[in-house]
Amino acid sequence: MTDLGKQWRIFEGRALYAYHRLITRTSRWQFIGKVNLTQARASGRPILWSLWHGQAMPFIMYGDRFENASRFCLITVGDERGDSLATLGEQIGAKMYTVNMQGNPVAAGRAVLRVIQAMKRGNDSMIAPDGPDGPAYEPKGGVAMLAKKSGAAILPVGVWTRHAYQRRRWDSYLIPSPFARIHMAFGPPIVAKRDTPTDSLLKQITEALHAARNQARQAAGVR
Repeated sequence: MTDLGKQWRIFEGRALYAYHRLITRTSRWQFIGKVNLTQARASGRPILWSLWHGQAMPFIMYGDRFENASRFCLITVGDERGDSLATLGEQIGAKMYTVNMQGNPVAAGRAVLRVIQAMKRGNDSMIAPDGPDGPAYEPKGGVAMLAKKSGAAILPVGVWTRHAYQRRRWDSYLIPSPFARIHMAFGPPIVAKRDTPTDSLLKQITEALHAARNQARQAAGVR
């Protein structure tokens, strides 16, 4: 990418942050299953917040408003989208790590290792198991790997609001409107042992994410 292109992506990130702050400060929130969040915190493990990719924007808004964003270590993709997302993350105070699996695999592996080390020190992270390019609702192995290596508790999250625009793309990306009423559901935490088969863990995560998403949709009055 040219320097001009990079600067444009950074500008996009700052504009996204301004919109993000507008929604964060004007929205109303309803939470379902907060006892599950309390249970995850009481486990003493880092939390790997997990949700489908299309719900990432309202979750980031939640993290900025209700959590300590500086506790989060987040992975961004190593392409043009990464500059915008990294700028947004840095603006809210999260630690950002760029992983480019299409570039130098050694450098990408080191970035993932730094995230795992940060989680072992007590930081949380967030992952959309079906991202960054889909298919929708089909988790990749990264969520299982991060959970097993870091010892994290996977916390399934579902988010929905009727006051939003959905982008016409693979993940139906949800962009809340100002003064939206946002519904967030927390599922029971999932703790994976190192010898847990990845396939069975991914199936459990898929079912939990669908359940949390459906809870949030029902709370929002969507059937």
